Amino acid sequence: MPILLLFRFACVIIFKAVLRRSESYLRKICADSELSVSFRRCRGTDMTVKEYIETYSPAYRGHTPGHKGKADRRDITEILDIFPDGAIASSERAAAHLYDVPYLRFLVGGSSIGIKAAVLALGEDFVTDGYCHRAAEEAARLAGVNCFKLPAPADARTGLPELTSAESLINEMRSRGARNALVQYPDYYGRTPDLKKIYAAVRSYGGRLICDSAHGAHFFLRPDLFPISATQLSDVCNMSAHKTLGAMTQTAFLAAGGKIDREVLDEKLDDLGTTSPNYVLLASLETALGDGMNMRGEYDRLKRFSDEFRSEVPCLKNDDFTRIAVDFGNGNGRTAAYALYDIGIAAEKYDDRYVVFIITPYDTDDELGVLLNGVERIREGIK
Repeated sequence: MPILLLFRFACVIIFKAVLRRSESYLRKICADSELSVSFRRCRGTDMTVKEYIETYSPAYRGHTPGHKGKADRRDITEILDIFPDGAIASSERAAAHLYDVPYLRFLVGGSSIGIKAAVLALGEDFVTDGYCHRAAEEAARLAGVNCFKLPAPADARTGLPELTSAESLINEMRSRGARNALVQYPDYYGRTPDLKKIYAAVRSYGGRLICDSAHGAHFFLRPDLFPISATQLSDVCNMSAHKTLGAMTQTAFLAAGGKIDREVLDEKLDDLGTTSPNYVLLASLETALGDGMNMRGEYDRLKRFSDEFRSEVPCLKNDDFTRIAVDFGNGNGRTAAYALYDIGIAAEKYDDRYVVFIITPYDTDDELGVLLNGVERIREGIK
């Protein structure tokens, strides 16, 4: 009996030693040949797009792109059946959970692609804002449907187009025989129409609502400070992750939770998109969401700055405190924007009266101080 126990004990010791050597050997294979991105991948553990491309380093790249990693080592193509192997879909599911929607796609063709895919999936005439983005009309041409634009009378107080109302939208829909709508929320100036009322009106009319929320991707992060996310008040909406989140230019989300065929949405995105997406851009979408969640508390700091800024400088009253539209007076917008640029302050946009800035959690207090001091300096020169 004791001999049998000793024999079993010896077998266990030998087995563990072999196992340790096997794992060590696997690690060596991974490290020496660098054909796998890490020991986690060798063991079959899933990775994010960001994790894969940042650690991918084979001995030889016998695949596209032609720069072979010299332009940017993270810029790679699909690798056998290893990558992306569900990494994108997994990140999209995580993003859908954050936005509280059943469907969300990562886009690397800009937010405009989301609008076009949504209109193509809709496949019917629609009414839209008089100040809509050009992508709405381009989408209608692609889909072979009519895009009926509302009149856009200027608000006497602000000089900007009046925001779309549920009443004007429904009246135009009845007049045109269209039952669907596409509205912007928020607009470029951080103003938001009454989306809750608009969505209820469109649904009661038997239609579907597409929301162009290119400038509202950050709303979900702090519902106590921002208007409600458009994902909750539309059938489908696009959001530019690069405008107000930390993703790279040309990235966006398309989210759907209402009456829209999601399989058709996928099909239209495939029709419009590329078979060679840039994984660096896709990885930046993952990073943007992670940073967004981690930096949510920074919006309290930004709110304090925005309130202080607005108390010292005349600004457009809007619904998004991170969108600061400085009122330089009629006829002075362009002059002010270029004068600011000359002293090192670049604006998001300008018009005849306003110069618009976007502040985000990535802005430091010192940088925000430069903005405030620069605007005050130029205002004094324009008076």
